[in-house]
Amino acid sequence: MSDLVKNGTLNRRSLLLGAVFLVGGAAALTRFTRQPAGIDRESALTSDQFALLEQVADVIIPATDTPGAIDAGVPVFVRDLLEVWASPQTRAEITGVLDAIEKRSWAKHGASFLELPPERRLDLVREFDEEALSREDLPYGRFKYLVLVGYYHSEIGATQELRFELVPGAWRSCLPLNEVGRASAV
Repeated sequence: MSDLVKNGTLNRRSLLLGAVFLVGGAAALTRFTRQPAGIDRESALTSDQFALLEQVADVIIPATDTPGAIDAGVPVFVRDLLEVWASPQTRAEITGVLDAIEKRSWAKHGASFLELPPERRLDLVREFDEEALSREDLPYGRFKYLVLVGYYHSEIGATQELRFELVPGAWRSCLPLNEVGRASAV
């Protein structure tokens, strides 16, 4: 009881923890722990792989009249998912996709992907994309999915790329595309 009340006031954190334990949440609380701020996580990507991830994501979703993948923080999102959430197998698959793109760049152009001019990067990723999707390459599909999810779940993707309407208007089943504009996020 002394943890719940300090100096005559109720300690909300202790009260909430007590309530969770009462309803059987002890197992859940021991399963999910918060990582202290001072502890470093194992990096899932080397600095070269992260730079490659940035540029490949930028080719997939470039900045146009709306911000691109880099502005939306997609590379950081993917890296953090790999470090915190992904299994070792998933990490290996995603880094394998990045390595395959780099190998393709060396084989086709004799240079690193990062050294290529933008138009060659686009051509290389387009060819890689077509081949991977035609053979239903699951790791590449997951990689591309993570890039798209990272973008469209970011504030930039949901509010600047997509049109956000908190409460959509009336239903009209058929209307010209020029009245619609962008796709809707809701």
